[in-house]
Amino acid sequence: MDVVLGLSKALGTQFGEIWKLVGTLLIKYASSSEAVERSTSVGVIADCIKYMEEGCTPYTSQIMKVLLHRLSDEDQETKSNAAYAIGMLCIKSQAVQEVTGNYRAILPKLEPFLQEQNHRMLDNACGCIARMIMAHPDNVPLGDVLPALAGLLPLKEDYEENEPIYKMLVQLYKNSNQTAFGMTQQFVPIIASVLSPPEEQLTTETREELIELVQFLFKTEPGVLQGYDNLISLAN
Repeated sequence: MDVVLGLSKALGTQFGEIWKLVGTLLIKYASSSEAVERSTSVGVIADCIKYMEEGCTPYTSQIMKVLLHRLSDEDQETKSNAAYAIGMLCIKSQAVQEVTGNYRAILPKLEPFLQEQNHRMLDNACGCIARMIMAHPDNVPLGDVLPALAGLLPLKEDYEENEPIYKMLVQLYKNSNQTAFGMTQQFVPIIASVLSPPEEQLTTETREELIELVQFLFKTEPGVLQGYDNLISLAN
């Protein structure tokens, strides 16, 4: 699995050709009776998707089937990795019909994650939902999903998942999404929190995008920033 992961990182989109040789093996381990083998293989599958990007498209159906199954795994680490992997598949694959056709199956399986006390599971589920929205916003019931997501933010542990979450939020505002605009008062304290220390909550790129959003909100609805001095200083 280390070799496969190294190859996917080195070859990028070209790794799709190698997947023909190793994909079946990884999927076999993803169905192992040993939890550690299942969780490790699902984690490697996630990273393979991440690195091969659109190269995963021909294998979307094969990968989606195993990941959907692992979302209900008895092992929390496996479930958590499956949520991360499915989010990656949704945003990287260009098999739009195959991906969106599974949205109705994915969302109910993620719902129990949002009640979990396990921060990693919770964070990966939030990241997965954010990637699903970024990829195909019209296929997600934003009126139901965004309030549930907002109620779980800011993330407490896995800051890597902040990137898709806040990029998704910025994208919704750029697209003049009315659900997002209607929730601005809920989002402002969350944004204020992630733009405060610790700095590692956000990458430089995501931080800059969020600051641009704050500046936009200050111009259009200055009242919503009242009481958040750090945001007002960034907006000026």
